[in-house]
Amino acid sequence: MRIARVFLKKTSMSPMDGDCYFDIPGLFTPKYDEVHISVTFTWDLEKLPFFVDQWQKVAPVQVGGPALDGEGGEFESGMYLRPGVTVTSRGCPNRCPWCFVKASLTELEVKPGNNIIDNNLLACSPAHLDKVFEMLEDQKDIIFSGGLDVARITDDIALRLRRLSLKRLYIAYDNPDRFEDFKRGIERLLKYLQSSYIYCYVLIGFHGDSLEAAEERLKLVWSLGAMPFAMRYRTPATTWKGTFLFLGREWNLLTRKYNRPAITRKILTNG
Repeated sequence: MRIARVFLKKTSMSPMDGDCYFDIPGLFTPKYDEVHISVTFTWDLEKLPFFVDQWQKVAPVQVGGPALDGEGGEFESGMYLRPGVTVTSRGCPNRCPWCFVKASLTELEVKPGNNIIDNNLLACSPAHLDKVFEMLEDQKDIIFSGGLDVARITDDIALRLRRLSLKRLYIAYDNPDRFEDFKRGIERLLKYLQSSYIYCYVLIGFHGDSLEAAEERLKLVWSLGAMPFAMRYRTPATTWKGTFLFLGREWNLLTRKYNRPAITRKILTNG
């Protein structure tokens, strides 16, 4: 069966083979048995009816994706994510108020890949983690882009990370009330890893935030030895307008300054 996979938004995780599309069908679109439309972000749902209308002229349409199905089920390598990206678990037990992930933690079959995007890998059982690290022993340029729960980083986890062919890992600083946990996690990582491997998603623009407080947190992460990466909060709106709680050019500029590592490094190195 030949399936066209259609995505309403192209991202760095999107597959790029010849059966992937990011627009409506063209004049010379091949014949397909099915069309699968994947919606990653809730604010792209406004475009969905038009895409369904256009693609159902090619073949019967099925609609899914994180914006509709939440965390989803079993993971199929290379189907809806770029080859090399893998998901070994879904869901998270933390229930953070700013996070869209509400599903309970479910461990999946471990499939090969060098980019791990699990919601909370370190919340998984020791047996599952053993399988993941065993798989990663055969991988190169490993990235933990889903992020590692900094409060769950132990000396053993940091040591296991050091033994991998690591390219980059992400942690998160999203709760100033848990700063001491965050600081301890970074300190454990720096006992075994160079700071150049450690990137940190920093939540900005959530309820009660300010430009000054947001930039202070970003600079604090840098001072502790990690590269800050601004993650501006979006509401789960179903249209693009209104997804940010805080609008304005100043918030746009702050986000831009702190999600381009070369610019961020230059700004913070020069004071």
